Amino acid sequence: MPSPIAAPPSQTRPAPPDGAAGMPPEARQAIQALTPETQALLADFQLGDIVSHLLRRAHFLAEEMFSSEFAGEALTPRQKAALIVVHQQPGLNQNALADRLFMDRNTIADMVRRLVAGKLLVRQAARNDHRAYQLYLAPAGAQLLNRVLPRDAGIETRLLERLPEEYRPLFLKCLKMLVGAAPHSTK
Repeated sequence: MPSPIAAPPSQTRPAPPDGAAGMPPEARQAIQALTPETQALLADFQLGDIVSHLLRRAHFLAEEMFSSEFAGEALTPRQKAALIVVHQQPGLNQNALADRLFMDRNTIADMVRRLVAGKLLVRQAARNDHRAYQLYLAPAGAQLLNRVLPRDAGIETRLLERLPEEYRPLFLKCLKMLVGAAPHSTK
């Protein structure tokens, strides 16, 4: 027979959420396992207020705009960035490219292989270290940048147009602060 005395608040079990009638026993156990602190956090949790979620959605929006604009070019934003960085720093090695793009070395190695195979980059053994490769923009890479960059600026503009004009510089400054770059840094 259940006790007529209620358990202290810290030991009460949450009520199952609405629509829990057909819930499997494991799901009910999971709800029962939630601590009061977690229950309180979940009660107020709004995914639309979570910075990481909003950044991911903004990233997906930017990626979709880029993909839509450049569907015929078979180019990703990271590949575009690699071509630009290599143009700006001819002879850059793959490890330095990975550092500039904030990407892991294995991903960069795969990307460089694809860009070289597509004749967009030229890769040659470094003069002082034959284990390293120096990268250079190839003529086809220059032609691709000629086609892409003017339109890419339009994507950036359209993306920022979603914000009031007076917020745009502040938004960029805040993003740079989030990723740890100084507001006027080029990195």
